[in-house]
Amino acid sequence: MKKVVVKIGGSLAIDEAKLADFVSAVSTLPGSGCQVAVVHGGGKDINENIALLKEQPTFIDGLRVTTPGIMKMVEMTLSGHVNKKLVRMLLINNCNAIGISGVDGNLFQVVKKQGKVDLGLVGEIKQVNPKIVADLWAAGWTPVVSPISIGDGMSWNVNADTAASELAVALEADQFVLVSDVPGVMDENKNVIPELSEADAEKLIEAGVISGGMIPKVRESFKSIRRGLKSIHIVGWKDAEHFGKQINGDLNYGTILR
Repeated sequence: MKKVVVKIGGSLAIDEAKLADFVSAVSTLPGSGCQVAVVHGGGKDINENIALLKEQPTFIDGLRVTTPGIMKMVEMTLSGHVNKKLVRMLLINNCNAIGISGVDGNLFQVVKKQGKVDLGLVGEIKQVNPKIVADLWAAGWTPVVSPISIGDGMSWNVNADTAASELAVALEADQFVLVSDVPGVMDENKNVIPELSEADAEKLIEAGVISGGMIPKVRESFKSIRRGLKSIHIVGWKDAEHFGKQINGDLNYGTILR
């Protein structure tokens, strides 16, 4: 069986038509020789709910500064609303989906992320327990994974791209696909770069061409490649047909990181 980890977020998570198309595509994969795990973000849903707290969201290098109040809302949004919505949609499409988070089974174990500034309850993954996903696969389930993680008996916010990368490495996934709001990594002329090396990516980050949330997406991807993944695809969402061809290796319409 081909092991596939897919990360989704951004507008795909809230665009009902695109999300329905994505769910229909994923639902066909277990029947075509693939074991699939879907890792999701949900930043736009989080921002809507945080607005109820009257707290202004703050980001540093693409990472959300997470206060205790915001952490409660992040966990409720990701592990609750977004996760169960995806599970429901997959079940309707006759896919045996089950929702978990990084807290369940100690899937993602973290310590506080250190940096130039205090990001609050933002965790850095130190250990992954892939057995829970492997066991679910063996039992015929398709896991839908929220990136909320555990450390020191508390829940921590973890960047969904990072969580997906770590899971793909731990599972020794055959394919890792990041579905982004953009069609791939863009050059200074806003054209998709078909293939990108780590050295070239760092030059584009220094030049400000790669910015915002794409910075941790690209950097964490290359960390995963150095630890064993052959390549990572960053793609936008077009339709189920394009996605299927991407998974099968018949087409590349995004950026391949090697």
